[in-house]
Order: sequence, then structure tokens, then C-alpha cells
Amino acid sequence: MKIWLDTDIGGDIDDALALLLAMASKEVELVGVSTVFENTEARAKIAKTLLKMGGFGNVPVYAGNGAPYLAKSVHDIPVDVKRLPKTYSDVLFGKAEYDGTDAVEEMEKRFSQSRGEISLVTLGALTNAARLIERFPQAAEKIRCIYIMGGAAKLNLNEFNLSCDPEAADVVFSSKIPKKVVTLDVTFRCRLSKTQTKRLSACGSDAVRTVMRMCALWGDGMILHDPLTLGAAISDEFVKFEKGNLKVELSGGYSRGKCVNLADFNWKREPRSDMEVSAEVDEERFSSFYIERVCAMDRLLCGNPCEIKK
Repeated sequence: MKIWLDTDIGGDIDDALALLLAMASKEVELVGVSTVFENTEARAKIAKTLLKMGGFGNVPVYAGNGAPYLAKSVHDIPVDVKRLPKTYSDVLFGKAEYDGTDAVEEMEKRFSQSRGEISLVTLGALTNAARLIERFPQAAEKIRCIYIMGGAAKLNLNEFNLSCDPEAADVVFSSKIPKKVVTLDVTFRCRLSKTQTKRLSACGSDAVRTVMRMCALWGDGMILHDPLTLGAAISDEFVKFEKGNLKVELSGGYSRGKCVNLADFNWKREPRSDMEVSAEVDEERFSSFYIERVCAMDRLLCGNPCEIKK
């Protein structure tokens, strides 16, 4: 499966965890990585460095749009395109190089040259995806499917990715490109146990050890929002989807960026033929799959068995 990965790596730790899974999965052929929201150049350095550590330094990484689609955030506060929520870049990555600064143009080239076999997996704000649809509609039409980590269909929450750029989310959701949306309703259920986290901590490769250092800096629990979204692209055995009709609130003072599923019983609208929304998840199966995949990659990289020392 050919995948272009669009990520806001450098904030929540789950983007880095998803990149590990991409490198650990033989089914995945990463054709490109783009970064989105705030300091996309620092994010690109992080992604490129991890890819090199995992033996995937040939995968091109491009810095994308730092500012939202209409240059404002969910609360109309200007976005600082030089800001990165954590100090991952300074602490861990120094002067790492990446491959360019116009991610959308590079996405256009790659999708235009394809035969419709490349999926786009988005793990952050949908700004780059919206720009691609707006600027290069013929290239966007060749996307096989967009797997989106974003929104909450049933939980009464403003999910971060959609809230960072509600207008971009509206552009993507309104497009006719096939979409599978993995929402907080299922991702919140996917967490690594203490035992599973210890197994990752016992790994010896530079890639996994570096991500675990990032986890220590982040400090929160390891919820697999982004890895599950990539997992849904890899296999249909983890997430069950249902036809849906998600819309993003663009005007509410407190609800801007929140999404609703117009196909549910409250709204009684017809589901869209081009949109599927996550409904159920086998969290134990996926968390086990994740750990086994990453630990297997670690053994290949350094021969470490990822065993917990007693």
C-alpha cells in the first residue's frame, strides 16, 4: 500500500508513534511525508531524523502550511508559525535536513503521476489536504482514499486537529474524494499498557529509543490516536466503519471546530457515499499489533529482543 503521510509531528507524541508503525509495516510504502501547523520546518526535521534512524532516509519530507487555511485558529488567535509545543527539535534533532518547503506542490507532483493507488493519511490539521484540493483538484481526484484522524462523532468534544483549521476540514469533508474518518470515539480506547510501554522502553534501536525520549518529554499517557488511523489504512481488522455525513461547525463561539454526524438519529440526514466514520474498534488487538510490529523492527535494526529486565 502506497501512502503519503501528512503529520504535525512534534506536538502530541502519537505522530512519532505512528511514524514508527509506518516504518515497521512491510505493507506500507511511504512515498512522502509532509508536515502541517505552526513550525512545519522544525516538524520536518523531526520526521526526517526519525526516518533516517529507521533506515528510511530516502523517503522525502516536505514542510507544509504552518498557518491555517484562512490564517486564523479555532479561537481567531493568530498562529505562531515558529512555535513548536515541545522542545523536541532543539533537544533531539539539532540541524537535521529535510527535502523542501512546498509540501503541497510536491504532493501535486506525486499524486498527478500516480494511477490512483496512493492513499493520504492525515494526522494533523487538514490544511495541506485542503490546499491540494483547492490548488490542484485534478491531482486530488487521484487520491485513493484519505484516512483522517480527526473529530468526535458522539463525544461532546472539540478534537484538536479539526479545531486547528475548521475551514480546511470543511473543504476536505465536502470533497468527493473517498474518506475514512477515525474519530476520538474510538482512538481514546487505544492506549498502551504499562507492560507494553516497558517493552518499548527496552528497545535498543536509535529510532525507538528516540521516540521514547520524546514520550518522556511529552509526559502524558500514550494514546494511539494517530497509529490507529494508520492501522486502519493497513488493515480492516482493527476499526469498523459506517457510512456517515460529518460536518464541521465554522461559526460557533465555543463549538467552532466541533463536528457532528448528520447521518445519526438526531439529524436524520442521508449518509454520504464517499465518507465512512469509525464506529467500533478492537483496541486490544490493535495495541498488541502495534507493539509486535515495532518490536520486530527494533530486532531487525539492532538485534535487541525488547524483553523487560526483571
